[in-house]
Amino acid sequence: MEKKRVKYGDKLWSSKLLLAIYWAFIGASIFLSVWILYLKTVWNPDPRTAHFFQPKNEKNIIKPERGAIIDHNGKILAITTPLYNIYMDCAVQKETVKGEESWSSKADRLAEALPDVLQDGGKDAAFYKKLFREGRRKGSRYMPVARKVDHLTYLKLKELPLYNEGKFKGGFIVEELDPRQYPYENLAKSAIGYIRDQEDVNKARRRGIEGKFDYALHGTPGHEWLRVTDNKGHIVDTDSTAVPVIDGCDVRTTLDIDLQDIADKALRGQIEDKEDIDGGCLVLMEVSTGAIKAMVNLVRDSNGRLYDSYNLAIARAGEPGSIMKAATLMTLLEDGKVGLETTIPTNHGKMENVSDDKYIKDYEKDHNTTRISVVEGFRISSNYVFRYLVKEHYGKTPSEYLSRLYNYGIGGRFDFQLDGLAFGKIPDTSAKNWSPTDLISAAIGYSVQTSPLHMVTFYNAIAGKGKMMKPYIVESIEKDGAVVTRFEPQVLNGAICSKATADTLLRALKTVTSEGTGTRLKKAKCQVAGKTGTSWIVMDPKYTEGKGGRYQDSDGRRQYQATFVILPCG
Repeated sequence: MEKKRVKYGDKLWSSKLLLAIYWAFIGASIFLSVWILYLKTVWNPDPRTAHFFQPKNEKNIIKPERGAIIDHNGKILAITTPLYNIYMDCAVQKETVKGEESWSSKADRLAEALPDVLQDGGKDAAFYKKLFREGRRKGSRYMPVARKVDHLTYLKLKELPLYNEGKFKGGFIVEELDPRQYPYENLAKSAIGYIRDQEDVNKARRRGIEGKFDYALHGTPGHEWLRVTDNKGHIVDTDSTAVPVIDGCDVRTTLDIDLQDIADKALRGQIEDKEDIDGGCLVLMEVSTGAIKAMVNLVRDSNGRLYDSYNLAIARAGEPGSIMKAATLMTLLEDGKVGLETTIPTNHGKMENVSDDKYIKDYEKDHNTTRISVVEGFRISSNYVFRYLVKEHYGKTPSEYLSRLYNYGIGGRFDFQLDGLAFGKIPDTSAKNWSPTDLISAAIGYSVQTSPLHMVTFYNAIAGKGKMMKPYIVESIEKDGAVVTRFEPQVLNGAICSKATADTLLRALKTVTSEGTGTRLKKAKCQVAGKTGTSWIVMDPKYTEGKGGRYQDSDGRRQYQATFVILPCG
């Protein structure tokens, strides 16, 4: 067979071609390197087209840390603390991988480490081994391991076997919970409040201090720009403008959580075992300042349990009943119509077109007398006495009496630091529905509507010698321990009555607790005065069917509310 010959000239041409390609490659590399260096150090693209020459950046929003809500003494009532639920994907990784540790072996090592990290109620390594093996057998993709672990514990878990391999390879699944935590749980819950939706422009899902002071608590978000890397990761673009995040301020309340706890237990103890009581509220106010030291609101749910979930103290206005008699007596004393020892005829407890008064009938029977003093009528909470006195002295000039109630702020309007304050109603003689019976009804706490907070404010003024302080529940907004805004005590009315009238009324209130309707406090460790009250609750018309009247349902049943106001004295 003849061998194929290759000419020498062909070989020489091929070598030259390869050499040319080599030097062309070297030249292109040098040119490209110089061009890149030029772009980085010298060239500035037209701003209008610069984005075509730069990698796409992503805006990273940095959320601010929400400020804390604290009580007067600095105890934390609400704070932002990240919490996590931890789950396990037991279906990740094949059981055997040549040259690598098996899933079961890693799971056993994880189980050995978990008790020390979680410290969860005595659960040992054997418990977690069994849990993982059972999850593996069932192919569980979302098996609960731990709930509500703090951030430090979460960081420790990330370093453990399997979990250190992440979600997709190691099965480490993390659920971040609502970071807002309330250390005292249900205590003062309705006053502290909540925010369900930060972006709710109508603020319909905002309550209490959390909602009202969101502007201070929320802070201001910041942002930074992230540059996408070649491996699709992200790094901070230091050449871009970043906006620093501003964390929220803290809100210091007037509440004393220890007093709140005492008040909660006291109210709960009175109503918890009485299934026919739907709920109740208690407000503790500082006499000299109007600062609210405790605000308890207990409402019974469908299961009969009591929760502080709805602010009855501010949101519910109703007819206060006999605690209004203090306002009536204040008016009579201030106008010089009566003194405490002034007597009136009992008339067997009867008034024209007015139902009988059992106290007066009992008083006549027990004491064989036809007259009763004003202070005695107040002590036994006689409806007859106060209806008689108001009709006798203001029957021809009802507005003279009613104007006094406006002056006392009962049902009046004032700014409060929580949304939802219900404003009351006082009868108006110029209204179409005005009736003369409204006058004598108002004297004993009917035909008048007001909130518990309004009545506490009124009684607080009696203890304050006639000075009415504006109630408030937040004393300052603070940043890093420094006061940004301070809310000082404010006077609503410098003198709703004279000091002499306030002192006289306080003496009358003392008779209630010493020998009247409030004698359960007779043996109290400190001397107190007060007034009891009971009133019917106006029924919703849809339940009355027009048969039972405004205070009865269609079956003739009534609902009552009881009130009791306590003042320091002596």
